[in-house]
Amino acid sequence: MKLTLKPVFMFLLAMLIMAPAFSHAADMEYIPKIASFDFFVDDSGSMMMTHQKLEKPKIEVAKDVLSKINNAIPALKYNASMHMFAPYEEVVPYGPYSKSGFEQGIMSLKADKEIFARRTPMGDGLNMLRPAADNMARNAAVIIVSDGESNFGSDPVAQAQALYESAPGLCLHVVSVAETEAGKAVLDRIAALKGCSVTADAATLLADEQALNGFVKDVFYDTREVKKAPAPAPVVTPETEEVIVLRSVQFAFDSAEISNEAEDVLTEAATLIEEHAGKQVTLAGHTDSTGPEAYNQKLSQRRAESVKAFLAKEGVDANRIKAVGFGESEPKFDNNTAEGRKLNRRVEITFK
Repeated sequence: MKLTLKPVFMFLLAMLIMAPAFSHAADMEYIPKIASFDFFVDDSGSMMMTHQKLEKPKIEVAKDVLSKINNAIPALKYNASMHMFAPYEEVVPYGPYSKSGFEQGIMSLKADKEIFARRTPMGDGLNMLRPAADNMARNAAVIIVSDGESNFGSDPVAQAQALYESAPGLCLHVVSVAETEAGKAVLDRIAALKGCSVTADAATLLADEQALNGFVKDVFYDTREVKKAPAPAPVVTPETEEVIVLRSVQFAFDSAEISNEAEDVLTEAATLIEEHAGKQVTLAGHTDSTGPEAYNQKLSQRRAESVKAFLAKEGVDANRIKAVGFGESEPKFDNNTAEGRKLNRRVEITFK
């Protein structure tokens, strides 16, 4: 009467035979929406005032959210710069985007400046940004971070419109730290000038990782699915039916003696071999890379011979079995990890 193979052994066999039929999971490719960007930060007196909800100066809120945005920007080939207004000043010069360089620029913003006598000429700041915007590679994004408290100089909405007219391919986005209706209205009107604009509340971006990642994706990049070609199916010739990997056949250190646990697996393997009557059997022994290569070659041969002797004792004709040791020469897994070394210590059965 034939024995029934244990579930673990059947699982290993099924995975081995069926694995080529599974397609690889799709990868996501990041596609830049823009070629360049600028962080345009309000540094006026009102930004030194405390954000009532977050209980810290608004400029500190701006720094926190810009740091999070900076960390979430994918490693694509952008050019970038950073400016502040009130007063207008270059913080990071235009050039290839550097995440660490931008973090340094963000951290350089000060929160201890005077509040009074430092009004907010946002419109003038947008006008002064025009030469830098003209120099940006298209498509380009300017991310305005402000509380919208424009109370001096030219109309910021009019200057934003003028910037659009002078710089085709530019889009203004808004991260708002506004707490007054007037400030919110200014920023909303700028965002409404062009359909490409993305606007977000700074406090929301800080509290909601999904919202932050959504903002970064909407401004900086898109994704598309790229399916990898499936691994080629193994070539099956009349001489080779299948290969069964017996990773559960474990040996003690520097030993070819079969463990008690391995005996159960090999007993089932003997049954499987008997079911392939008339087929020649090759037992291939493999080791990990620990120790000298020549020693591992001899050790793998001894272990293969040990498995052959056990199968013969279980009734398999020894003349059908060829034992071959490959040592460490054919690793299938990473020998730099403990798990990889364990999986490389294996015996394979091939039917011909």
